[in-house]
Amino acid sequence: MKTKVAIIGSGPAGSSAAIALSKKGIPNILIDKRRTIGLPVQCAEFVSSGISSYVDMNSLLSAVNQKIQYIYINAGNKTYKHAGSGYILNRDIFDLNLSEKAVQLGSKLFAGSRVYKIDRQKNCIEVLDVLEKIVYEIYYDYLIIAAGPNNIFKSYNSHGESYIYALQIKTELLRKLDSVFCYFRNYIPYGYGWIFPKVNYANVGIGVEKPVSDVNLSACLKKFADELKSEGLIGSEVIEKTSGLVPVSGLNDLISGNIVFCGDAAGLTHPVTGAGILNAIISGSLAGDYAADSVKASKNFLNDYKEEIESIFKKSFLTACEKRYRLYPLMNDEYGISKNIKLLWPSFEEYYV
Repeated sequence: MKTKVAIIGSGPAGSSAAIALSKKGIPNILIDKRRTIGLPVQCAEFVSSGISSYVDMNSLLSAVNQKIQYIYINAGNKTYKHAGSGYILNRDIFDLNLSEKAVQLGSKLFAGSRVYKIDRQKNCIEVLDVLEKIVYEIYYDYLIIAAGPNNIFKSYNSHGESYIYALQIKTELLRKLDSVFCYFRNYIPYGYGWIFPKVNYANVGIGVEKPVSDVNLSACLKKFADELKSEGLIGSEVIEKTSGLVPVSGLNDLISGNIVFCGDAAGLTHPVTGAGILNAIISGSLAGDYAADSVKASKNFLNDYKEEIESIFKKSFLTACEKRYRLYPLMNDEYGISKNIKLLWPSFEEYYV
């Protein structure tokens, strides 16, 4: 079969690309290996209120679990409060709704389908329908890769990334919270812990850069959860357990000929905070726009996509990478954490000095 644009991955980046293409009348196919879009959830599920500039959150009320007002940074022996309005999402519903919107606008969705080969000479991808065990080919003019950080196409654009390995549980929340909390501890090296409230429940997790640290993730998460239990914040029952990868090396190559990368596949998660949902939506929307313009003009405009993404993210990501690799080695005890936290975390004015 043929299409103008094929999109691998129907998370926020891929679905946003499909929406942008369909709005401009460009035929596109959205391909995802998951049979149910949005599952499993591999995310702490917080996104800043800036998302409202790109997504009508009022039309996705079921995808919003609760609103957030503040971010607390617990570092060493001090806690800092910052403005931090945003949303805790139900990511499964959010991702599904975005893909459904793309389909409503005209995109074709192939769920439960795994892309296992790109033939760049033929502009063709080979796809396996996982359930039916049928292999088929899709020919494209442009290809958007939005398949997350740990995809089989990394050799096209990666530069030996570093990753945060994240482990998270969903558990009972014993106090009502309107804020997210980030904890910096010496037993969570090269990363941090978090508690993100979901009304009566909470996402509690830790993220640690490996192989820089060889800490046992399960033991680390247990110690962190025990600390939160002792504070009376969470219960003991583990309702769900999830894990994921967060790239923290900054931008990868964004284009390669008629292939464009967006979201986590482009390294668009913040190298310090790990935030990536909004960046995925921004980059996916732009990837779709520039691919659509390229199709309409029969001229490759993807370098303009590269330049726009770099104008938005490159400087801030370079700053974050420098701070990550300079400051985290100094934060291996309470003194080091307290001394350097304001230089590391972008909520503080000192970060920008």
